[in-house]
Amino acid sequence: MKKSLSILLIVFAVGIGVIPLFTDCESQARSLTLQDGRSVPMKCHWTAIAEVGVGAMLGLTGLLMLFSQRKETDRSLSVMGIAAGALAILFPTVLIGVCANATMLCNMVMRPTLVALGTLAILASAVILFNTRRLEVAA
Repeated sequence: MKKSLSILLIVFAVGIGVIPLFTDCESQARSLTLQDGRSVPMKCHWTAIAEVGVGAMLGLTGLLMLFSQRKETDRSLSVMGIAAGALAILFPTVLIGVCANATMLCNMVMRPTLVALGTLAILASAVILFNTRRLEVAA
């Protein structure tokens, strides 16, 4: 069961790292134009960049969990997976955010997808954490 959940964590990590790159406003050729004529990326672009780091961290956590042999290591990696899942949710909702316009692609696709994948990553990590605790009590 731990191996399948670890593989799921890796799949969630790929989704968290890749999907925002194709659903931010910059990928749709949209940016903010300043008064002096310069163009700058919108908030959702910076959220997408931050999610690449979260996806990498979660993917590494899942990969290490896949090959770990000790329950103490699994326990520590589960806590890291929970933290990475929480960050995946917090970046588009609280920390950086997405565009204010509700009809933008980042609002309709990126934010709900990241919240769903982050929640699934938290749940998978929590199940692994719960199983390491249960194995300890049974032994």
